[in-house]
Amino acid sequence: MNLSLTEIGIVTGFLLVLLAAVMNGAYAIPMRLMSRWKWENIWLLWTVLSLWAIPVAMTWAAVPHPIDAFQQTPLASLLRMGLMGLLWGAGVLLLGMSFPLVGVAVGAAVGLGCAAAMGTLLPILYAGTSMQASTSVLVALGVLMVLIGVGVCGFAGRAREQHQGTGTMIAGHSMRGFLYAGIGGTLTAALNLALAAGATITAAVAQQHPSTSAASIAVWLPVLLAGGIPGVVYTLSLLVRNRTFGLFRAGGTAGYWPLVVMMGLLWLGSIVVYGNGVIKIGALGLVVGWPVFMSGAVIASAGWGSLFGEWKNSGKTAKVSMTAGVVCLMIAITILSRAGH
Repeated sequence: MNLSLTEIGIVTGFLLVLLAAVMNGAYAIPMRLMSRWKWENIWLLWTVLSLWAIPVAMTWAAVPHPIDAFQQTPLASLLRMGLMGLLWGAGVLLLGMSFPLVGVAVGAAVGLGCAAAMGTLLPILYAGTSMQASTSVLVALGVLMVLIGVGVCGFAGRAREQHQGTGTMIAGHSMRGFLYAGIGGTLTAALNLALAAGATITAAVAQQHPSTSAASIAVWLPVLLAGGIPGVVYTLSLLVRNRTFGLFRAGGTAGYWPLVVMMGLLWLGSIVVYGNGVIKIGALGLVVGWPVFMSGAVIASAGWGSLFGEWKNSGKTAKVSMTAGVVCLMIAITILSRAGH
């Protein structure tokens, strides 16, 4: 069967989004090897590298004249992108705050569900994207399957924690934890509006004919720079409060630094690949690409977790539930892929 150039572009776009999801699901794996550092040590370095240092370096390396691209962008657009970054950064922190209250699995499931749904709907409201009735039904059904799949995966993770005796539910704090996760996940969806708000940057960069697709990082730069502020402020406060600055110089931690760099490259690389993917998908790239990316990240996380033994001795209920959740997410990807076509 011969495919048109448009169809090839859509297929390529979805493959790039799925690749981005695999990378995103793997970026936290190196944290397993940094047991002598506290969370705030790792997260501060990850934030500075992933959201500030590496994006700036990539932008200046890939774009011939990055300052010109930003100068051509209206100040109002840059401010909107900065605001989206702050909202996204605050959302990531709220998600992190929910984990001790309701557990990592439950908090992540609630957060990813809200992020997937809101990240799909917000571009429609922002850009006024018009869709045929059949496409609207497919998008709605796909988003619903994402929410069901992520929820089932969250239940599986919770069942695993209870079976292994590692559950962290704290009596009386459940509602607050769910609120943190729900609000945090909703706020992280603001990241998906970056391409829409940064259309001028995209056009200005394209006019400079960059030699690599990594130039797409330029459109994310204002968002990432602003998004790092909440994380840096919060982790610095933890380092001061917990007196954990000295762990950066602890013996046997020299190898941790390249591991953090690996985390940053995997995460940032997933954002760059995702941005290129949604552009290739077309007009509905931001609408259908986000839930595919989010659900794909959950599937990838489950796969990486299984590979590294997270689901060993987790109980039948957890394993069956996780399988069911992954199947729901695969169905969601198929539906949203059809909607994009």
